[in-house]
Amino acid sequence: MPCCGCWWNGRQRHRPPYPETAGNPRNKCALQPGHSLMDWIRLGNSGKDLTGVGGRIRPVTHTELAAHNTQKDAWLAIRGRVYNITHYLPYHPGGPEELMRGAGMDATQLFDKVHPWVNYDSLLAKCLVGPLRYDLPDAEELFDTSSPSSKSDRLREPSKAQELVRKSMENLANCITPVRKKISNKSEENVKGSPPSKIMQSLIQSSDLPVSISRRAAASPAKKADKSTETPTPMRYDWIQTSTKLTISVYTGPLANPGGCARITDGFLLIEVATNGWLRTLKITPEATLQEPLQLRVFAESGKVEVIARKVKSGLWKGCGEVVLGVPKKISSPRTMECRIMRVDRVSHDTTLLSLTPKAGPVLVPLGHHVRIHEQMEGSELVRSYTPVGEGWGATDDVLSALRLAVKKYDSGAMSPLLASLKISDVVTLSGPYGNFELSKLKTVKVMYLIAAGTGITPMLGLVKFMLARSNPRCERVHLLFFNKTEQDILFNDILEDIAKEDDRFVVTNILSNAGPSWIGHTGRISKELLKNIFDKDSMKCYTKCTHYACICGPNEFTHTSLDLLKQEGLKDNCLHAFMG
Repeated sequence: MPCCGCWWNGRQRHRPPYPETAGNPRNKCALQPGHSLMDWIRLGNSGKDLTGVGGRIRPVTHTELAAHNTQKDAWLAIRGRVYNITHYLPYHPGGPEELMRGAGMDATQLFDKVHPWVNYDSLLAKCLVGPLRYDLPDAEELFDTSSPSSKSDRLREPSKAQELVRKSMENLANCITPVRKKISNKSEENVKGSPPSKIMQSLIQSSDLPVSISRRAAASPAKKADKSTETPTPMRYDWIQTSTKLTISVYTGPLANPGGCARITDGFLLIEVATNGWLRTLKITPEATLQEPLQLRVFAESGKVEVIARKVKSGLWKGCGEVVLGVPKKISSPRTMECRIMRVDRVSHDTTLLSLTPKAGPVLVPLGHHVRIHEQMEGSELVRSYTPVGEGWGATDDVLSALRLAVKKYDSGAMSPLLASLKISDVVTLSGPYGNFELSKLKTVKVMYLIAAGTGITPMLGLVKFMLARSNPRCERVHLLFFNKTEQDILFNDILEDIAKEDDRFVVTNILSNAGPSWIGHTGRISKELLKNIFDKDSMKCYTKCTHYACICGPNEFTHTSLDLLKQEGLKDNCLHAFMG
């Protein structure tokens, strides 16, 4: 059963005197390289969604829990909280098989039989799906041996491998602070049990292991908006801390596609979140001093926004500080901000990727929206629109919460040569965000068609990652048609091909209008015949309940031609979106 602290088993100095023979059950459960406690912590703080539901806390029924019972998709419940343990399985010293005994069920009583002292809540915090919603059977029913069942088989006595880690778990139990309890040198936790080892003391003081979690969001579900008024519902927030970081989570609602920003001003942490034309603020007077840089990230499916701030002095706080919720305000116009160039990377022979950070603090641009760069030249203002490409597209992610803009240089252009010549530390003026793309239109979409030309690929990149990562409903296919002149003009080609190799739901079709003699792919321009040759027959026709959607981005003539062709193929207006700058 889940011994969520069992990593410590592999670090004990004094091991049981088992001979190096086949009779040592430890050999059956050896952790693979890269699966230590610190590796698990790093994975949890990498930004990867370990919940499988986009990081959105939501109730789980017994029926839904029971459906997640395989090693590729494993959930279990302990004390009314459901965790997705799929990613944790290879980190479990008792072996995946032992952990799978509780998959797809409420494993509280089995957990208590093996090691009830383990602080699973902290170590599996990033795997939390939500509260379990069903009446728990009593112990007599679960452990009834008179009528064996699959459940009673799984609730057998602990295995030898589990008993082997029991002693080390007793020490670990005193090293991890339970949720809502404060670590102190003279705390009762340390007085009653064995003192933490030096390694674990260092881990608690310096790592990203969550040691204090608020349950505001889980305890107070979001209220439905009152249709009789335009004013949005009050903003919900939550917080979690380690000894070095404070994370504030703001919940905007599923597929809300939020924008926002965060900054530290006069000791306050100010968070602003924009949804549906409204701006809402969260002003926090922290318990102690926070420092920049701040990290800002969003979980698009759930609509959760996270702001991560570093503490000036390591330690655990009693709370996140005094919080004041501002009055919602209607957004009247886009904002203007000065940004500094932090990185310059080459994407292709004529395209540069600029990584910018706003001077005032990180900014979150909604998925499918764009910003505008403003430059003064010979007494007049030049303006160009660019869609941020997000993390992982052609640049290392060493610049926290950067806006990454792909700028293609046109030799005869008025502005692109200037932008392509920018260097690190140069300052540019941005405004935004702009756009009318509604992520909520993808609520029931399972098949996505993306049609892009040249730098029109940029808004599609975020959609590719969003669709492949979403869980409800699970995406069935994303088909990208990418039009360019030559093979060397294909932006982010290596990354797109890697994604297609890793996930067979993603299909990339490149079409060149000026292909070289070695090109064996599609050629020409977008046309009705080309669409019929690439897409399945009748796959794009709209019916009563459509589960497909198409997005287009490129030069104006390309965009309008594509819209007309897709409508001729049977797509309706509510299943189409054209990104226009």
